[in-house]
Amino acid sequence: MESVLSRLSKIQRAETVTGVPLVSGSFPPGEHDRVWRALRAEHSRTGLWPVLGSTAHGAAECSYAWTSVGPQGAELLALTRRIDPAERMALIVRSVWEDCVKGMEPTDPFYLEFEADFDPVRVAAAVGDLGETPARNSGGADWVYPPTDVLLVPAAAGHEVLALVPAEIIAIINNWSGGPSHPDLEYMDHILVLQHWERRWGAQLYGRVEGRLELAVERPPSDPLSAAVCAIEQSAYCYDLAQTLGDVHKVASRQAPASRWTFWWD
Repeated sequence: MESVLSRLSKIQRAETVTGVPLVSGSFPPGEHDRVWRALRAEHSRTGLWPVLGSTAHGAAECSYAWTSVGPQGAELLALTRRIDPAERMALIVRSVWEDCVKGMEPTDPFYLEFEADFDPVRVAAAVGDLGETPARNSGGADWVYPPTDVLLVPAAAGHEVLALVPAEIIAIINNWSGGPSHPDLEYMDHILVLQHWERRWGAQLYGRVEGRLELAVERPPSDPLSAAVCAIEQSAYCYDLAQTLGDVHKVASRQAPASRWTFWWD
C-alpha cells in the first residue's frame, strides 16, 4: 500500500539528540488538512504521528538546543507517567484561580466576578444553548496559515510528540503565571494537558506554527456544562485566549464545542 509520504515533496530525514528518527515532507498551500487527515489515518499502520508546520531538520536541530533546557525523549515521557493528567489540569486551574484573587477579600466585586468565571455551572448558565458551532474557532490568527510542511514522529499519541520532539512547542515557553499551588507552567504541563484532553475530548495534536498550538478534536463538548468545564480549563492553560477569543464565556461558546482548538501565547 502506497503511503501518503511517498507523494510528498522535499522529503527530509533527521534524528533528534536522543535518537528519535524524524521524517518530513512538503505539499502545496491549502492541502494541509487533507494531508494531515490522510497521514493520521495511516498512523495505526505506520506508527508515525503527523504534525503540521515543522520539518525534520528544524525539529532535530531544536532538540539539540533543548539539552540546556531539560529532559526530552523517553526520559521525559517516563517522568510524565508518574503524574495523573487530570490532577495536573485541576492543579493548573486552581493555581490560576489563586493568582487571580490574591490579596482580595471574598466580598470584593472583582473576587465575585472571578468566582463566577471559575464556576462551570454559572458559566454554562450564562452561555446557554450552544447553537451552531463552527468547525474551528473564529478567534483569528489565520495569518500564519497555510502550513506547507508536515513532520512525522514515531509516537503512540500526540502528547508523546511533545516529549520526543520538544521543538514542537519550544516557541510556547512561556507567558504564564500562577498562584502558590503551581507558580509556573512547566514544559511537562503541556504534555499532561494534551494527554488529559486526549482522554476526555479526543483532542489530537494537529500542528504547531509560529507559537500557535492547534488541536483537532474528535469529541468536543456538546452541552453547555461540559463546554463550560472545558473553557475554564482552556482559559487557565492559555489565558491569552482572552486576546484572540474573549472571556471564558466566549471560549465556551466559540472554541470548546468546535472540532479545532487553537492556543496562542503572546
